[in-house]
Amino acid sequence: MYSGNNYIKGDFEETRNDFRDINPTTEVSLGTFPQSDPEEVNRAVAAARKAQKAWRRLSRVERGEYLKRVAHLLENKYAERLAIVISEETGKNHNESIAEVNEALHMAEYAWASAKQPYGEMIASELADKDSYMLRKPVGVVGIISPWNFPVAIGGFWNAAPALVEGNTVVWKPSEDTPMSAQIVAELYDDAGIPPGVFNLIHGNGEVGAMLVESDVNCILFTGSAEVGQLIRQHCASTWNKTCSCEMGSKSACLIFNDASMDLAIPACVASSFKLSGQRCVSSGRHLIQREIYDEFCAHFVEETKKISTGPWRDQMHFYGPLINEAQYHRVKRFNDTVRDDPRCEVLLKGEDLRGNGIKGYFLKPFVFKSEWTDAAYLRQEVFGPHVALIPFDTVDDAIKIYNDTDYGLAVGIITNDFKIARKCRDECDYGMCYWNGGSIAAESHLGFGGVKKSGNGYSSAARTYRAVTHEVAWTVNHAEGIQFPQGMKTR
Repeated sequence: MYSGNNYIKGDFEETRNDFRDINPTTEVSLGTFPQSDPEEVNRAVAAARKAQKAWRRLSRVERGEYLKRVAHLLENKYAERLAIVISEETGKNHNESIAEVNEALHMAEYAWASAKQPYGEMIASELADKDSYMLRKPVGVVGIISPWNFPVAIGGFWNAAPALVEGNTVVWKPSEDTPMSAQIVAELYDDAGIPPGVFNLIHGNGEVGAMLVESDVNCILFTGSAEVGQLIRQHCASTWNKTCSCEMGSKSACLIFNDASMDLAIPACVASSFKLSGQRCVSSGRHLIQREIYDEFCAHFVEETKKISTGPWRDQMHFYGPLINEAQYHRVKRFNDTVRDDPRCEVLLKGEDLRGNGIKGYFLKPFVFKSEWTDAAYLRQEVFGPHVALIPFDTVDDAIKIYNDTDYGLAVGIITNDFKIARKCRDECDYGMCYWNGGSIAAESHLGFGGVKKSGNGYSSAARTYRAVTHEVAWTVNHAEGIQFPQGMKTR
C-alpha cells in the first residue's frame, strides 16, 4: 500500500488517508491519498506565487537545465517504475504505458531544447532608426488539472514542462483515479532539484480542482470533460487576470473512402477505436465508410476486432484492459443497451461483460454496430469506451456533413489516396488534428493538441502550451536622436 502526499514548497507533507486509489483491473486499493482542503490549495498557490519571482529571473537556459535533469532522470531512473504504475492505475497494457513515458520524455527534451531557442521575434519597423520585437512573458502561476488517461504525459510534461521553461510556477491537481503516477512525477522533479515552490502537487477530487480554479492562479490548463471545461471558462471570463486553455471531449472519427487500402484502413480504425479501451480523448467512437465499400469494410473490421482480447495488463497478449472505474463501466453498458434496444441498429459485436463469476475488473469486450446517421444520442455523444458505430455515407460532402454534425471537433482520420478528397476534408471538417491516411490517435509532443467547438478553446497541451502560459508584449527601441512616430504622424 502506497501512502501519497501533497508536495508543497519542496516538501512532501504528512499524509492523510482520505481516499483510495483503486486498481481497475483487480478492484483492489493501491494506496491512500489526501483530499486537499482550501488551506492546502491556497498554501500551494501562495508558495508558487512567492517562488515565481526568483524563478522568472533565472535565464531561460538555467531553467532549461532543470528540465535537462528531469529528462535524464525520467529516461534513466524513473521510466520503468512509471510505466508499471501507469498500467496498475489505468489498466493500460505495458506497451501503451511505455509509449506514454516516451511521450513525456519527448516533451521534457523539447522543453529543455526550447530554452535555448528564441522566445520572441524581431519585426521590421516602419522607421529606419527603430527596432521592434515581440517577446513572450510568463503569466505567473499556472494551475494544471489533468485527466487519468495520460496521468504522466499530460499534466507533468505536456503542461508543466513548457510552463516552467517560460518562467511560470505550477500547482498541479491530477485525477483522483491516478494519483500515484502524479506523485512519482513530483518525486522526479524533486530529485532533479527543482527549487521549492516552483512545482507543487495537490491531491483530491473535482472539488479540489474547483478550489484551484477559484484560487489566485493566473492561468488554468485543463484536460477533461466539456461540461467541466465550460465552467472553468465561465469562471475565468468573470475575472480580470485569469486565462484558461481547455482540451475537452470528442466524437472523433475516421472517414474511409472507396479507394482506401483495407490493409491500412482496418488496423488504423481498430487501433483508433480500442486502444486504451476507447478511453482516449481522440478515440474513434464512429467510422464513416463510403457506401460502395461499406459491407466489405464492416466485415473486415469485425473480423479483425474479434482477434483482439481484453484482460490484465501483465498478460502481454491483451490489446486493451479495463474501463477506469465502476461509474464509467456502467455508463458504457447503458450506451450498449440503448443501441441493442434501437431497431434502427444492427449489432455486430455484443460487447460481452467479463466482470462477475469471480472475475474482477471493469472489463467489457468490443461493442460494434451498424447504423445510418440519425439524431440518436449514442451517435453524437462521447461514450469513452469500446463502443463503435459504423456509418455509411455516399459522397465526400455527406461524409463532411456527418462528421461535423456533432458538438465536438477534436480529431479526424481521412483514409483515401485522392488528394482532392483529402484536401476538401482538410478544409471543411471541424477539427483540431487531422491525419491523412492514418487513424485518429497519432499525437506527437512537438505538435499542438487541441480542438474546436466543445472539444476546446485552443492548444492546451504539448508544443502549443507555450502560447497558453505566456502573453506577448511589443518592445520597441528608438535609436534616433529625436522622437519619431510611425504612420507619418507629426510630433506637433
